Amino acid sequence: MVSKKIMIIAIVVVVILVSVYVESFSKVGLENVLSGKNNPYVKEYSLPFGSAPNGLVATKTGLVWVTAQNATLYSVDSSSGQVEKYLINNGAVPYENPKVNSTMVWAIVQDDIGNIWFSPLGTKTLWRFDPESHAFASYVSETGAPFQIKADKKEVWFTTLRGNTLGVIKPQNGDYTISTFDTGSGTNPAGIFLQNNFVWIANVGTQNISKYTINQKDNLTQDITLEQKIPNGNATLFSSPTDLLVDNNILWLTEHGTSFLTSYGITDGKVTRYPTSQNGFDTTTLPFWIRGVDNPKVLWFNEHQGNKIGRFDVSNKTLIEYAIPSLPKDGYLTYPLNISQDPRDEKVLWFSEWNTDKVGVVDGNVPIPFDLDLNVTQMVLSHNKTGAVDLTITGDSYHSLSLNASSSITPTAELGNLTVKFSSNVSSPPHGLVHLFLDGSKVNPGNYTVGISASDGFVTKTKFLDLHIMP
Repeated sequence: MVSKKIMIIAIVVVVILVSVYVESFSKVGLENVLSGKNNPYVKEYSLPFGSAPNGLVATKTGLVWVTAQNATLYSVDSSSGQVEKYLINNGAVPYENPKVNSTMVWAIVQDDIGNIWFSPLGTKTLWRFDPESHAFASYVSETGAPFQIKADKKEVWFTTLRGNTLGVIKPQNGDYTISTFDTGSGTNPAGIFLQNNFVWIANVGTQNISKYTINQKDNLTQDITLEQKIPNGNATLFSSPTDLLVDNNILWLTEHGTSFLTSYGITDGKVTRYPTSQNGFDTTTLPFWIRGVDNPKVLWFNEHQGNKIGRFDVSNKTLIEYAIPSLPKDGYLTYPLNISQDPRDEKVLWFSEWNTDKVGVVDGNVPIPFDLDLNVTQMVLSHNKTGAVDLTITGDSYHSLSLNASSSITPTAELGNLTVKFSSNVSSPPHGLVHLFLDGSKVNPGNYTVGISASDGFVTKTKFLDLHIMP
């Protein structure tokens, strides 16, 4: 029986039961589809019909490796748009599991010597691809297929969402061996973050974070020791944390059961939830994977149900969301299931579009033609008192902006019982000043975050207000 705690990923897992027709090709140029609809920040490229790409990784050489449901590994040249395909087969071990009607790959990574590692869902086989020889090799993972993979020095780490284990792939005698470590019953480990001799894990099932010490011998992992759990005991602090990143004593994580990017102070235990902007689909946006470099300036995350890719500026706490141009044939939601930061530029992000058979790239270096500023960033509201905020919008090369508000009061980022009124819901040059009025008299006392957003349809920028509701 599937645990209710992992039902939040059902919307993207249930689709693995769909059988599709596959159109293959050997070597062609990727064509920029929907060229008239591509916004200034996002480019999309088409893969064969029915390929259903998920796992992808951008490399230092400029190649983007993409795994597809049609038992094919694609390489995409980010400069020329050239794509090549490699049918996954080592001549001995079958790639597909006949009991599972899917070859969806959730995770893919390149190790330090250039090997590409990945594994299809529903199998116990890990695959290695050598880009030089174009040869595949396979290895058995007794506890299941990886859900997330991260490379670290000589080793490659992975989690098994349904196997409740953390695994490590180690070089040995010219080949590789796999060791796995139990993370506990019902933990459902998902995201991994490697930090010096520690490995952090986001557990979807138990809704907590685990920190392990890596014990090594001859620079290879022997075992791991549980160092810390956040929160301690059986308390519930997070809602289905799926991925994480640690930066300067701040634990950043995506709570996939919500519409939040969340920060947790490792020293003081302070939790701040940054809501995504409201969308036109009336859905929870479900942030999933998070990406960032060492000492990041920006953090990237994918919104499974927001039709957007999120970029969070760490220094000024500004959220920028880039709209995905394409929609699937049903016209509803595009599923960007995986993301990979360009190792040459932290402001460039690649993503897969599972249900449109496309890959996309966001260029965060492209200037945004407008900005918004709040005259206050903190507000305290007591009973029956209202607050006012002046929103100043600058820039003159945009036509019209729609304004909205979101909050951490509800998991869906809706306002709940908070009332936010704009003097105008639309801003056009040169009218740059908008007044906001907030009434929190019906909101339960506590600390919240309110997002104030402006969007031109291509990109949405959100600034945040710390709101304290008094008893």
